[in-house]
Amino acid sequence: MNIDCYPIINECTSCQFCAAVCPLNAITIKLNENGFYRPYVNESKCVACGLCTKFCYKFDADVKVTDVERQDMIDVHSAQHLSESLLKKVTSGGVADALAKELINQGYVCIGVAYNDEKQQAEHVIASTIEETDAFRGSKYIQSYSVDAFKYLVKNVRNTKFAIFGLPCHIYAVDRFLRLRNLRDRCVLVDLFCHGCPSMLVWNKYERDIKAMVNNKSFDNVQFRSKAHGWGAFHVAVNVEGKPAFVSTPMKDEFYTLFFSDLILNDECSDCQLRSTLEYTDIRLGDYWGKRFGGDKKGVSAVALVTERGRTIFNAVKNEFYTTPGSMKEIKIKQSYGKVYNPHLETRKLMLDALRDKNCTLKDVVRIYESKQGIGYKVKKMLKYIDWYMPFDLIRFLKRFV
Repeated sequence: MNIDCYPIINECTSCQFCAAVCPLNAITIKLNENGFYRPYVNESKCVACGLCTKFCYKFDADVKVTDVERQDMIDVHSAQHLSESLLKKVTSGGVADALAKELINQGYVCIGVAYNDEKQQAEHVIASTIEETDAFRGSKYIQSYSVDAFKYLVKNVRNTKFAIFGLPCHIYAVDRFLRLRNLRDRCVLVDLFCHGCPSMLVWNKYERDIKAMVNNKSFDNVQFRSKAHGWGAFHVAVNVEGKPAFVSTPMKDEFYTLFFSDLILNDECSDCQLRSTLEYTDIRLGDYWGKRFGGDKKGVSAVALVTERGRTIFNAVKNEFYTTPGSMKEIKIKQSYGKVYNPHLETRKLMLDALRDKNCTLKDVVRIYESKQGIGYKVKKMLKYIDWYMPFDLIRFLKRFV
């Protein structure tokens, strides 16, 4: 039995852990025609040992779901770093950055996501020093290539303590692997409140458009959710040769328009159970969206401390933050936790077909999407323009008033 065997129970999440644990390197990870990472099995190498399926969500009929009673008991905090200079460098309130550096100090090797401009992809990488964890800063709203980092984990975990940062699907696979090897206590697992991952075809087209604007120069840094216009203003910012070179605006925001359409996300993202359970992680992090922090411009993290290990690690950095008590109930209102998307399959197909077409631009794909939308979408689009061009303090006042 290998990872291509059927019938499957769930669609592939693209966690890529199957390739990391294969003892014969019979599995490689490549983008499929729709721009999602998928495992490909070399049948001449595969001996049907079945190891790849032991940690795979596709074959798990008994995913543990956190019930509402347990959710209410989880220790939840809002957190905002006391350093304003650091808050400008991170996407949210700075908790992930502080945790990674504290874990390095405690002797852990960290695995987190960085952006590789040469390969035009996000990827899980190894950090053994505090300086190397700087690359983890900022959310990456695309799938990460994770195989190499996870192979390093599998090979070295008996002799090295690891802290792994990833999406719920990554952490699920790592947790199952560690428990089967009786090594769970050696590692700290940190995942994120997840909305889903878009087709890499979207980012590839978007990235090429930006490169054309900056004369094909290399990106020093990509901020998938820059704070140049305040926390919560979803836009992409790029630095070239040490200077800001591009910031998306409502006139040039195809990436987030398509991302939030929920029509070009990975197949499994529509009804993924893993984003809606806390049974496989120590800490879940995200943005503390909602009414309470609606007027904040700097960024506030939501921190759910699921295990005693998670509480101990967070307490080690807590004095670096302004924190207040919170609740899962409050966080879930503005997150995708517990939500199921119902994408219109015909529109999704049209959009993916256009993304594959080299002659189609992202604007063409957006037109396909917008042609299927009603008056509610047009109102939201108008509000987005207003939000961008009006002063932040006025927007904050209006949000409070509303």
